[in-house]
Amino acid sequence: MLSGRAGILCGLGTGVTIASGGSVGHEGPSVAIGAAVGSVVARFFGLGRRRRIAMVGAGCAGGVAAAFNAPLAGVIFTVEIVFGGAIGGDVGTMSVFIPLIVAAVCGTFMSYSIRGDDLAFDLVSHTGSSAGDLVFFVLLAGLAGVIGTVFSRAILTTHARFTAWDIPAWIKPAVGALGVGLLAALVSNELLGAGHSTVERALRGELAWQLAGALLVLKIVATSLTLGSGGFGGALLPSLYVGACLGTLVGNATGAFWPGTDVTAYALCGMGAVFAATMHAPLTPIVMMFELTHDYGLILPLMLTCILATVVARRVGEHSLFKAELLSRGVSVGGDLEADVMKRGLVRELMLAPTPVLTLAAGLDEIRAHVLASELRAVFVVDGDGAVIGYLNGALLAKRILSDEVKPESTAGDLMTSRKMPLLYATDTLAGAMLASARSGMELLPVVDENRRLIGVLRRGDLIGHYSDKVLGEREEVLQVRTGGGGPADQEVGLGKGLVLERIVIGRAWAGRSLAELDLRGRTKVTVLEWVRGEVNLPVDPGAPLREGDQIALAGTREQILRARALSVVNVR
Repeated sequence: MLSGRAGILCGLGTGVTIASGGSVGHEGPSVAIGAAVGSVVARFFGLGRRRRIAMVGAGCAGGVAAAFNAPLAGVIFTVEIVFGGAIGGDVGTMSVFIPLIVAAVCGTFMSYSIRGDDLAFDLVSHTGSSAGDLVFFVLLAGLAGVIGTVFSRAILTTHARFTAWDIPAWIKPAVGALGVGLLAALVSNELLGAGHSTVERALRGELAWQLAGALLVLKIVATSLTLGSGGFGGALLPSLYVGACLGTLVGNATGAFWPGTDVTAYALCGMGAVFAATMHAPLTPIVMMFELTHDYGLILPLMLTCILATVVARRVGEHSLFKAELLSRGVSVGGDLEADVMKRGLVRELMLAPTPVLTLAAGLDEIRAHVLASELRAVFVVDGDGAVIGYLNGALLAKRILSDEVKPESTAGDLMTSRKMPLLYATDTLAGAMLASARSGMELLPVVDENRRLIGVLRRGDLIGHYSDKVLGEREEVLQVRTGGGGPADQEVGLGKGLVLERIVIGRAWAGRSLAELDLRGRTKVTVLEWVRGEVNLPVDPGAPLREGDQIALAGTREQILRARALSVVNVR
């Protein structure tokens, strides 16, 4: 959640950066200020987590809509880029979606009242595109996918270099500004600021291809210097700038093979394609380009280039600019929480002391003692140098003994197996250990040193427990419940970390009894949140009798829910 102070500082910082010639866009503070306003309002009214996220998203949608006079783009931008998996992917519900629409409409009306109904970019009439242009639009999409990824990596790499540079923090933006100023002085002052006029020249077909090629490369450098050195601002408008230059280049190249090519169409599609590749978000630029130009004639090539550019960018680079920035700060986004927990954890954090091992010559009596001590888990076999070369599966060995398949003179070397036995190192990730356990089917995994000597063991149960504690235990489940009357969900309930919701169908064991008589809270610590009979939602009345076939929603930890389920199949007195 953002503070109002952070939003104000971001807005002021961006104003100073753009006024001084920084190569950034103004959409960054629009989103930040909107998010800060939504966050402040949510905290003021004490809203739950889900509604807090919805309010922050509404602020973002309003900010983008106001910045570009594009309400639909504001909504799609928030859903596709800002939200991602923040609400578990459930952004289609009205309780989340309606605030976005209302905020986007209000932001657009405020923008109209101040700036009027002006288009962000003036697009001259174009001749449209033909089937022959299809190949060149595909080429444009491929190039945009690569350049969008290069743009993102350039910003992130420059930021990392400036962060590692051991000089006073206040000097870094000055160094970045000096670099941008030198580029502008040596090449063109069109590198300064967001570059709105340059984009309009490209959309009017007035930008020379030689200058477009130079500006494409240098704009990436200028934006990287500005943002990487600590300047405030957004990368959206610079990505549109780079895309317009790329489209101009491809359009002019196409004209050499296909006379009469409309360069402005390529410039517009290039804008959307590079933005889509940078953010890994194809829908937002499709809607935004239409709202910025009010031109429906290019919607088909625009859709093609944006989608293909996103596909290429996801192949070339794993993360979008927005997501990579968050990950560089150690912030897990959406569904990455589960993967990050296991990828960041190391085997040495969970491994136990090494268990006793068997030599190749160990006889049945020694094998039996070790297997019983291991509770029928794996017992590892080592060679003369102490290196792990195999293991004995206790359960499988017991089965072979009962089947008279083991001879009295058998040794550990005769009975061991090395098939599918993984060897873990203390520096391996828990994600790799989880995969090794799943593929091998082993409950106990050996952890060895560089000489394959056993230095510890890792239990599958500990892996699962770690995952449960770090992921499931940190989730804050939020649900919509109905309090009665058969209507739609009308109350939001936050379950808190580690709690889950499960519905139980009433059977004969509980039929005819009341919730007060069952005393589920006292017996299992669960809470009844909802009571459904057929299609009717009943008030949760502790004194009313339950009927067979009724459904009740229980909230509690997984262990508490399991205890309640166990009671539901026996008579509770």
